[in-house]
Amino acid sequence: MVVDQIHGLLTAKADALVRRAADDLAALIDPGFIYVNASGKMFDKATYIDVYCVSGRVVFSEQKISDLEVRRFDGCAVATFIVADTFAAGGRTIAGRYRSLCVFSGDEGLWRWAAGQTMAAG
Repeated sequence: MVVDQIHGLLTAKADALVRRAADDLAALIDPGFIYVNASGKMFDKATYIDVYCVSGRVVFSEQKISDLEVRRFDGCAVATFIVADTFAAGGRTIAGRYRSLCVFSGDEGLWRWAAGQTMAAG
């Protein structure tokens, strides 16, 4: 089922972020990836991996997914969910809940994260 596959990919992404495993994260992301974070900054694949996994500017200690809903379209799937993050940035620890929308390219079992936007959950 597509929701289980997307949940698995999101769980693998969270694990790669926490472990700071850039190669594992890169394998999950589509080459044409684009992301907009909760501050409105845009990232391509290389910049996202650098900022959130390699550089140490943002270091995740936890990321949990809940309330996942997935809709499948031809060649893609769109997921909405709540993500509970705990991370260090700018010398402080931040814990928050965010609403995220992610687009995945591919097909059954071969999904890659293609685009996303995260905002405060309210």
